[in-house]
Amino acid sequence: MHTFFLLVLLVLSSPARSEILREIEIVGNTRTSNEAIIKHGQIKINQNVDTEALEKIQENLGRIGQIILKKVEFNSGILKITMEDKWTIFPVPMITQSGNYHNRGFLIYEDNFLGTLGTFAPGISWSNSILNYLLYFQDETFFTSDYGIKFLFLKKSDLVEFSRQRDIIDTHESRYNSYLLAPNYLFNNQVFKAGPIFIEKSIYKNGVKNLSENSKGLFFRHHWNAYKNLDFMYQGIITTYDFYALNNKNNDSTYLHEATLISSLPINVNFLNLGLHCYYSNNRSYLFSKNLGGD
Repeated sequence: MHTFFLLVLLVLSSPARSEILREIEIVGNTRTSNEAIIKHGQIKINQNVDTEALEKIQENLGRIGQIILKKVEFNSGILKITMEDKWTIFPVPMITQSGNYHNRGFLIYEDNFLGTLGTFAPGISWSNSILNYLLYFQDETFFTSDYGIKFLFLKKSDLVEFSRQRDIIDTHESRYNSYLLAPNYLFNNQVFKAGPIFIEKSIYKNGVKNLSENSKGLFFRHHWNAYKNLDFMYQGIITTYDFYALNNKNNDSTYLHEATLISSLPINVNFLNLGLHCYYSNNRSYLFSKNLGGD
C-alpha cells in the first residue's frame, strides 16, 4: 500500500513530459504561407514542447482571424497543424451623395496580403473637386514574430453642412490629409505601436481655401487581446488605447486620448456584446474639439 501511494506521488510530482520540436507540418493552407503561420504561432524548430507550450501554440494560432483552426497535434517531435483559409479579399464600393456634392470610388480590402496574414487596403474615389485616396498596410509580424509595421496614407474630402431648424446656415468642403508610420512590438497578448503622424485639415468654399491647420507629432497604441477562440466568434475582453501628441505651426500642443473596451459573452447559442469608449483631449483645436466623456 505504501509503495502504491509512493508511485502516485512520484507521478503527480514529476514534470510534464516534453519533446524537441523537429518538424512542422501544415495542412489545408491554400493561400496562407507556412512562414506566416509559423511566425504568428510563435513556433520555433528545436524548442521544447510540453503540454503548456502546446496549449500556447494552439492559443496563438487560434487568434489568427484569417484562418479556421481545426486541429493541432504533436507526436514524436512532429507538430501537425490542420487548418482552413478564410476568404479575405473584399471589394468595397464607396458612393455618397449630398445635394450636388458626390464622392464615388471603390476600395479593395485584403486581410491576407500575399499569404502573409498582413492587411492591405488601397482605395480611390472622385469628388466634385479632388481625387481622394487611401493606402493602408499592417502586418504585425512583418520583420519577425515580434516586430511588424503599420502605415497609412489618406486623403479625403467631405461636404459639411450646419443647419438650424432645417435652415442651412453654412456649407463648406472639408479636406483631410493624414500620414502615419508606426512600427510595432508584440509581447504575449499585447501589441505596442508608436511612430510619427502628420495631419492636415482644410476648409474650402467655392474651391477657395478659407482655413487650414496642420499638426505633426507622435502616435502610440497599446492593444491587449485576451480572447479565447471559439468556433465562429471570440470570447473574452479586448482593449485598445490610442494616444496622440500633436504640435501645430503655432507650437500649440494637443494631446488626445482614446480608449475602447469590448467584451463578448456567450449565452447558449447567442452572444452578448458590451462596449465602452472614452475620449479626452486637453485643448480645443481645429483637428479635435475639446471633449471629456464616453459612451
